[in-house]
This record gives sequence, structure tokens and C-alpha cells, in this order.
Amino acid sequence: MFTRALPPSEWSIPAPYTLEKTLDLGGIYALPPTGKVYFVRGDGTTVSNYDDQYSRLIPSNRPLYPSVALALADCKASRGDTIVVLPKHTENIASADAWTFVAGVHIVGIPSGSAIPTFTFTVAAATLLLDSADVTISGCRFLCAGPAGTTALTVAAPFAMSAAGCALIGNQFEVGIDADQICTTFLTITGDNCSFCGNRVETAAVAAEITDCIVLTGADYCKIEDNDIKVTVGTAQGAIRSLTTASTNVSIRRNFIYSWKASSTSCINFTAALANTGIVAENRLRVTTDGGVAHIGVNAAGDLSLYLNYGVNAVNETGLQVGTAST
Repeated sequence: MFTRALPPSEWSIPAPYTLEKTLDLGGIYALPPTGKVYFVRGDGTTVSNYDDQYSRLIPSNRPLYPSVALALADCKASRGDTIVVLPKHTENIASADAWTFVAGVHIVGIPSGSAIPTFTFTVAAATLLLDSADVTISGCRFLCAGPAGTTALTVAAPFAMSAAGCALIGNQFEVGIDADQICTTFLTITGDNCSFCGNRVETAAVAAEITDCIVLTGADYCKIEDNDIKVTVGTAQGAIRSLTTASTNVSIRRNFIYSWKASSTSCINFTAALANTGIVAENRLRVTTDGGVAHIGVNAAGDLSLYLNYGVNAVNETGLQVGTAST
């Protein structure tokens, strides 16, 4: 049997595939089009090279860096450089503004189970300040209150995003361990078009009460989406709240937020008299107080649209839609 060959006019040309994130191809990682690529694996001061699949990813002419801080020093602004942080990497964050960020750099951790790249804040003043535009960090674990079992430590403000277009995506953040190992304010967002998406944020114990989790201040077009947040904050504080300056056109969607403190009443707090605008939709919210709790606080000065947000306040309950129904 013969099959007629199709003339060129009938050929089917596949649509191009746009690679927008790191793609795991069974231990080989395809990266989006970038500038230069730098590889990191060590303990912050010494390179650790293992004879494994990840080490074999590194071209022979590319050196390993012992820290993200040193790799950043070789990046060029707005070239689209990528820093790939390999599994088993560890690094301490031990000073204020510990990394000198470079505009447009992507820091990509390869999150391999317990071998996920891990960064530990070790002093009270330690900070990572995303103050260069379009910086992204993904696939990493941050111990924002130090390692478990150490001496008392209160890290005042581990993260801040002040430059436009910055993003924290797909990371893990431990923001409190016990009553004397905590953060004060985990993350402040003041830059426009910033994103906090697909992350896990948690306090390890209900006693690890922090002052604030995520604070928006003039964070226009901020996206907080698809996160899993379980933290102990003040009774009416909320894990996400707006302060000082209105944030416009925000998108807070599809998050699970558990305000863990006994008698907690709020998960999302926009009660400050600010002209906030945007959409708060499809969030799953939990507090610990029985009866008629709003879960989402709003102020008449704002203009937020609330869609299909559901809350519970006790174990093994089905969520009830929260907010005032439109008439």
C-alpha cells in the first residue's frame, strides 16, 4: 500500500511553544531564553560538587559559585541572566541587604524534596531587599526565623519588594518556630506590578506569633495568588493587610489562608481608610472564632470586588461564603 505524500501546501506546521518557566525534563532542566546562566551549590563560602545528575547539568566551562551573593556580583542588569541554585545548596543571610540584586535577574532553585536549596536568616537585622526591577526568586526555601532549636531570634523584616515587577514564586517560607524565634513583619510590598504566587508561608507552632505577614503599601497591580498561608498573627490582624498608602488594582485570588491564633477573626484585612481597589476572589479562609466572623475586612473608602470567598471557623466544616451580598 502506498500513501500519498502531502504537498507542502497541506503540511501541518506545529504551533511554537513558548517556554515561560523552568521545565523539568526528568532531571534535565530547560530554561527560558536568558542572558548568561550561573550555577550555585555550596554553603555560602565553599563550593560543594557532587557526582550526581545535577552536577552533570553544569557545562565544563562554567564554574560553580558557593553563594547566590557571589553569583549576583557577576550578573549584568537587564540582560536576563539566570542563577540556577542546585539541590543541597545552603546559605546564611547574615546582614542587612545581604544580596545586591541586579535588574532582570531570575534566581531559580531546583526544589528536590528535602534537598531544596535552603537559605537561613541568622541575625535580627538580616534582610533581602528586592530593590532592583524585575527580579524573580523561585523554588527556594527560606528559614526566616533561623534554624529550629537555636537561641532566641527575632528577625525584624526579612523580605521587602520595593522595585517594580519583582516576584516571589513557588517558594517555602518559615516565618516562626516558637515564641522566641519569629519574624516581626515577614514581607512588605511597596513596588508596582509585584507578584507573590504559589508560595507556602507558615509558622511552625501556634505560639510563634508574628506582628505582620504580608503588608501592602502603595503596591499597585500587586498579585497575591495561589498561596498556602498558615500563620499566627494578631486576633484581627489578618495575614494580608493594607497600610499607609492605598494599593490599586490588586488581585488576591485562590489563596488558602489560616489565621491560626486562638480567637482570630480576620484573614484579609483592608479595614484601613484607604482607597484600595481590585479583586479579592476564590480564597479559602479559616479563623478560629465561632459565629458571624467576616474573615475579610474592608473599609468604605475602598472599592474592592469580592467574589466567591469561603470561610470556616472550626474543624471539619464546609466553607460558608463570606462578605456582604450585592443587591
